[in-house]
Amino acid sequence: MDIIFFGDSLTEGVPGVSYVDILREKLPQHSFVNCGKGGDTVISLLRRIRKMKISRMYDIAFIWVGVNDILVHVSLKYPIIREALHQPWVKDVKEFTDHYFELLNIVSAYAKKTFAVSPLLVGEDINNKWNKQLGDISAEIELLSMKFKNVDYIDLRKEFFSELASKETSSFIVNSSIWDFIMAGLLKNLKYVEEKTKKRGLYYTFDGVHFNRLGAEIVANRFLRCIEDEIRGNS
Repeated sequence: MDIIFFGDSLTEGVPGVSYVDILREKLPQHSFVNCGKGGDTVISLLRRIRKMKISRMYDIAFIWVGVNDILVHVSLKYPIIREALHQPWVKDVKEFTDHYFELLNIVSAYAKKTFAVSPLLVGEDINNKWNKQLGDISAEIELLSMKFKNVDYIDLRKEFFSELASKETSSFIVNSSIWDFIMAGLLKNLKYVEEKTKKRGLYYTFDGVHFNRLGAEIVANRFLRCIEDEIRGNS
């Protein structure tokens, strides 16, 4: 199977733990292309894909984007960073929907099966306003997926939220820490990731957005089930 992933830092695997690397470990006989890029919004991801020269058909594609379109509103630092990196964000749900629909149009033409994934978390407090906004755009992604015969929707929020609903959650949300990026990103210090997870009262992320090992494994296992279903369907 040739499998390609489009997304932001959660897909790139920096900072934190990479779910794509876990999938590579579980399925070494398959080909994985990771097109994740830190900070991508739905607009900047679409611009990247337009410029890509996709020259072959993939068996499976995953699209996972949307968190940064909401995260940008958490801190005054984020709009400055996004503008500096030429990663503009949407102003409303309609703009998100328009860009995401074009994403699906392009990617689904180069993949036998495309999975559109719900944006996950901005903080592990599932009742905060950011996660409610992510719920709104997730609902739009689900509706858009139904317009394509070869696109399925993956509701990762349901999986994580069912676990977090029974826990005493922290309100911690990442505030553009350079030290976090160095330790958990550039140096891939997994001990640092787990220490920050515990210190901040988090469960599946070390900063409210990016995964620790447990969070990455949940994502990898969910995607693994999708991949295995496609393998069985093609055998």
